[in-house]
Amino acid sequence: METLESKSENITIEQIYTILNNYRIGKKPLAKLLGWGETTIIRYVEGDSPTNEYSDKLRMILENPGYFYEILTKNKDNITQVAYRKCSKAVLKQMLQSRICIIAQYIINKRKANISLLELQTYLYYIQAFHLALNNSPMFEDDYIVNDDHMPYEQVYNDFTTRKITELEIAEDVLSRTEKEFIDQVLLAFEWYGPAMLKSLITYERVMLRISRDKDNRKIVSKDSLKLHFIDIITLYKINSVKDVHNYPDQRFLEIKELR
Repeated sequence: METLESKSENITIEQIYTILNNYRIGKKPLAKLLGWGETTIIRYVEGDSPTNEYSDKLRMILENPGYFYEILTKNKDNITQVAYRKCSKAVLKQMLQSRICIIAQYIINKRKANISLLELQTYLYYIQAFHLALNNSPMFEDDYIVNDDHMPYEQVYNDFTTRKITELEIAEDVLSRTEKEFIDQVLLAFEWYGPAMLKSLITYERVMLRISRDKDNRKIVSKDSLKLHFIDIITLYKINSVKDVHNYPDQRFLEIKELR
């Protein structure tokens, strides 16, 4: 998870302009949203150096649209309604740029935001795994990152540790009807089980997954490894289509219980 710890270098003028352009907000409105002096951002783009605290906050805003969205909604009364609407639209566009974030938000909307971060990560994992095995293609490009928190998808983790899990409007055409039906069937198969049971399942399962290293030397389960593992699962549990996915958790939980 990213925090507001001090960085080695201050944010640059170019990066500040990227914030202004990406989020379609002016220098004075941005300063007002952050509770800073009205001319603070103006001074920074004219060459004044921000303090480490202010620099780190701007860097978090640059790198994490979800973090900025939380600030925007909390402090929207500090700017005009026109500025808020324009900025809000731009921030949402940035938040939903990546495929995995779109799917995560679709899941959140389906669950009316009544979902934990662990459940969200687990659903993403099984959506990806079964799509690889049944359709020979990934639903998103992110690899499974191995960590002790069972939060394999780092981008989603970073996003929702800096903002609330809440419903957001997404365009109807960002996911196809077939993709939505696939996601819905996987959710239906696993949503009967609470966070504790889902955690026990992925913990039990992870020892059987082949772990490798990515270019940043992080431990990962590659999409190819995930596909091979779940091809075995769909064969063993007689899963011929996404409508049969429920066979897996229904039977696997009984197997885990018997081992205890």
